[in-house]
Order: sequence, then C-alpha cells, then structure tokens
Amino acid sequence: MEPGSHKPIVLAALNARYAHTAFGARYLLANMGELQPRAALLEFDLTVQPRIAVEKILTHNPRIVSLGCYIWNIDLATRVAALLKALHPDIRIVLGGPEISHETEKQEIYAYADHIICGEGEIEFPKLCREILDIPQRRKGAKGVEVEGLGSFAPLRGQIIQAEPVDVEQIVLPYDLYTDEDIAHRALYVEASRGCPFRCEYCMSSLDPCVRYFPKDRFLSAMQMLLDRGARTFRFVDRTFNIDIAFALEILAFFRQRHTPDMMLHFEIIPDRLPDELMAAVADCPAGMLQFEIGIQTFNEEVAHRIQRPLDIARIEANVRRLRTGTGVHIHADLIAGLPGEDLASFAAGFNRLLALHPQEIQLGILKRLRGAPIDRHAREWAMAYSPHAPYEILSTNLIPFEEMQRVQRFARYWDLVVNSGHFISTAPLLWHHGRQNADDAPVAPASVGHPSAFAAFMEWSDWLYARTNATGNLHMVRLARLLFEFLAREKGMEAKTVAQALWNDYRCGNRPDVPGFLKQFGFDHPGPAEAHSSRLPPRQARHGRTPL
Repeated sequence: MEPGSHKPIVLAALNARYAHTAFGARYLLANMGELQPRAALLEFDLTVQPRIAVEKILTHNPRIVSLGCYIWNIDLATRVAALLKALHPDIRIVLGGPEISHETEKQEIYAYADHIICGEGEIEFPKLCREILDIPQRRKGAKGVEVEGLGSFAPLRGQIIQAEPVDVEQIVLPYDLYTDEDIAHRALYVEASRGCPFRCEYCMSSLDPCVRYFPKDRFLSAMQMLLDRGARTFRFVDRTFNIDIAFALEILAFFRQRHTPDMMLHFEIIPDRLPDELMAAVADCPAGMLQFEIGIQTFNEEVAHRIQRPLDIARIEANVRRLRTGTGVHIHADLIAGLPGEDLASFAAGFNRLLALHPQEIQLGILKRLRGAPIDRHAREWAMAYSPHAPYEILSTNLIPFEEMQRVQRFARYWDLVVNSGHFISTAPLLWHHGRQNADDAPVAPASVGHPSAFAAFMEWSDWLYARTNATGNLHMVRLARLLFEFLAREKGMEAKTVAQALWNDYRCGNRPDVPGFLKQFGFDHPGPAEAHSSRLPPRQARHGRTPL
C-alpha cells in the first residue's frame, strides 16, 4: 500500500511477535463487504515503539482506527490509543477483543475509545463503520468558513456494543488475506469450529458453550487454496478439535492425502476422547505431521472438580501413552500452577506424573486472571492475589505464598529454556537422573531411576541457576551449557566426562562450527559433521525428533 494513501479505516493489529499473524483482524477485513477497498490492515509486534505505530497509522489519514485488545498487548494498545487521541481527537477509535470485552469500563484504555465491540465483531464492526462514514463531517476553517474535514461527530450508537455470536455459516472466511510473506515466514491460524462444550473456569471459552462448525466444504476448499499457495504449517485455534470425531477424521484425511515432509498441523485436543478410529488415523500420519496441545492443567481431582474441569486421569494417562508410543505426534502438554485449592506438593506430584508420560514439551503456565473468566469466584476463599498488570498472573494463594510462586515461575522459565527448547535433549534428563552411565550412552528415561522427584530435582537446579545468575533471560546456549556442566559435574558430583559428552552431543546438533572452551579439555577439538537433519519442520519440533525425552 502506498504511504500516504487515504484509507478511512485502519485495522491496527498488535501481535505478540512477528511470527504471529492477526487472525481476528483478518476476519474483520474479510467481512467488510463494499468497505474492504477503503480499509487497511497494519500489523505490528510488541517491539514497536508506540509513536512509530501511530506514525504509520496516520499515513493513511484514517477516520476510524480499530485495535484488537488481548492480554499480551493491552499495555501497548493503551499507549497507541492515547497517542492517537492526543494527536487527532476526531479519529474514531474502535476497540474489540477478549481483553476489553469484560470489565470494560474499569480499564485505562476505555477513556480513549469511541466504541467498544464486546464479542465477535465480524458483523458489528462493518455495520459501525458504515454508520460512521455515512455521517458528513464538517469543521470551521481558518476564516470561520465550514469546510469538509474531520470535525465533531454526531452521536452514534452507544459506546459499548454487545455483539451476538456470529453465524459461522454466513461470514466470509479470511484465508485469502494471508500474504505470500505470511505463508513463507509466519504462523497461519485456521479454525474449523468456534466455542467449547466445557466449563473450565480458568478459560474464556467457557463463556461460549455452543460449538459452531464452519461448513466443511468451504473450510476444506480454503485449506486447499492455502496448500496450493505453499502453506505447510497450520495452527488450528479450535478449543476442542476432537469433540466431533467424524469432522476430525475428515480433516486429518484431507491433510494426510496431501502430506509433504514439511507439513505440520497444530491442534488443541482433549486427551480423554481418542477412540480407536481416531487413534488409528493419527497413527497413520507421518512423524512430525501433527502437534497436539493437550491441556492437562492438574492431576488433582478435587481441584479439577472445583474449577469444573473434566478429569479422567486413567484415560488421560492411557491415551497420552498410546500417542507417545504408537504415533509420531509431537505432544505439548499443559499444567497450571496456582489453581484454587492446589498446593505446591500437589502441583509437583502432577508434574512428576505428567513427565512420566514423556511428552516432548511440558508447558508450565502460571494461572492468569482473564477478565470475565468464572474462576474469579474462588478468589476470596483461597486468598488468590493477582498482579494488577497484564498478563495478570497469580502472585499467591493461601496454599502457595508469593516466594514459592516466584520459584515456580522461574522453574517454568528454565524448563522452557532447557527442556522444551530441545537444545539439551541429551543433557536435560541428567538433571533428574543422578545414576551413572557410559559417556556414549543415551540418558535413560526421566523419572525412572535416580532422584525420587523430578520436580524437586529440577527445582534444585532452578534455585541454583537463579542464585548463580540472578536472571531468567539472556541465557544463551553456550552460557547455559557451561552452567549445566558446573551444576551437574561440580555441584552434583556426576562424572565430568559423562556430562561433557551429553553437552557436546547437544551442541553439535546445532551445526555450530566451534567447540565451547570449557569442553576443549575433554578432547572435543574437531567439531566434525553433526547429525544429519533432513526435517523441514519448525525448529523445536525438529530438535525433539532427534532423541526422545
């Protein structure tokens, strides 16, 4: 789009990072109808300076600017809105998104909004734009003569607009708005359904209990179009992909028939609903084709019942084992710390139980207070204190004091750096396996021998690492490798050669040309050829495919 071109409607999307795409903004643009040529989509990420974002927005001379508000971007969105209003108070600012749809008037950004659409905006946003643009705008010129321009707006609809859930069979799909750059370099979000049948109180999807499915033929036709354009990574945002087994089977069959080695599909699934026919279809997919995000959240049945989270532990464990041993699925499993009524011992036991199932990744989330989520009803009974700043993480409960929650948060960060990243596939299990092994042997399965509690063992490393570095960021791989060697070989007394060999195996797999200085004493003077990697999958999935955790 030409700088300075006049686009009266600007959809400004503030993404978490460049690799993400603004799915919601594309839906709005796709459903603008005759207004679509008069609208511009501008995407930024959280590294952008607010003044730079505003400068780029204003090059289009907009009369309407929309901002999608999410838990990860609300601070930036507030600053952008404030600057826009300071510079051009007559620009109509329209807000939408889950963060502003609840407790709307309590938020700082509310003061800068002309209209707020609470709920799904594909119908209401274009309707509002038509109303605004149909009103003639006039202002006083320098000599008191009325001229066309941006002036005071006549009253329109109320500031807060409550949108009803849309009919997904009627709205326009947004997939042709993905650019060639998006397809080549960024995550493509897709959805076959909206809504969730469950009432898990920590989740906003509990507020939309009706699952609505997009017309199958239209959806698969759109997917074929993306495949034809070269798309290979699809992140399904459906909250419960495997509720409708027949639909799930059809989607899997569609992509399986069109599989190429670089294809990866991400789904959120419920682990206790994997009947044999679906498991067989999953097993038929090549290794690396599927990534399942499995929300375990807690293994404490009393806690799960309290937050209305369905929990069939026996079936969950059986199905995760079947996925791990009988399929090529990459498993990303979630736990949440800070749920009402769960203490640190219970959380640690759940972590150990999940680790014993050997998922490639365990995402340790700290409970967040999502505006409008029903979990707030437990706040007083369990003394749940949240940060007042986004992303509103739990600070303490009456069972986990602030100091312990801080330790858990650091644990989660270090687990992501050391284990989930896949950079230390050979070395990481040594942290919770204190037995001896030959230097050339692969580490044994975690939690099978050695430290009685993998959680306690990794927490020991986490506490040591924080005391040593006073940091949870800026820990690049070489520094982490050196610190792992120091902890395992010196603090824990493991055989230095064993630790060094594991670290060398991990380091070489990154195709790095050097030898870290602390490893040279072990004779690793010549890097030589690293393991061959033909995978074209995303880096983390490719690294996890090297050696099972």
